[in-house]
Amino acid sequence: MAEDRYNIYRSTVHWRYAMARPHLMFFDARLIFFIILFIFHIRWWTFAVLVFAIAGFTGASYFNYSVENLMRLVRSKLVGAFRPAVSYTRLRPMADFGSDALIEARKQNQN
Repeated sequence: MAEDRYNIYRSTVHWRYAMARPHLMFFDARLIFFIILFIFHIRWWTFAVLVFAIAGFTGASYFNYSVENLMRLVRSKLVGAFRPAVSYTRLRPMADFGSDALIEARKQNQN
């Protein structure tokens, strides 16, 4: 079959495996940014950032969170439980500036 030519592991490959977290050995592969930062700019603070990132990614994977889910969790804790359907900038201001009254007064003065 044509599909067997691309299946190098000789096992069933499903679409759901595409969402697996990428790993470099036992670390999350998204740590590569911090590793490259440390390699190209070797300082104590970049080493501390690398260790902090490794601890954060390892802690997130320990609690079965991905980084995206962890960021959503932090954002939801900061924003709170109230989620309006329409953003505040799209709402009309709840103030009467008298513009309707001025239009009605002009119409009455013209008659």
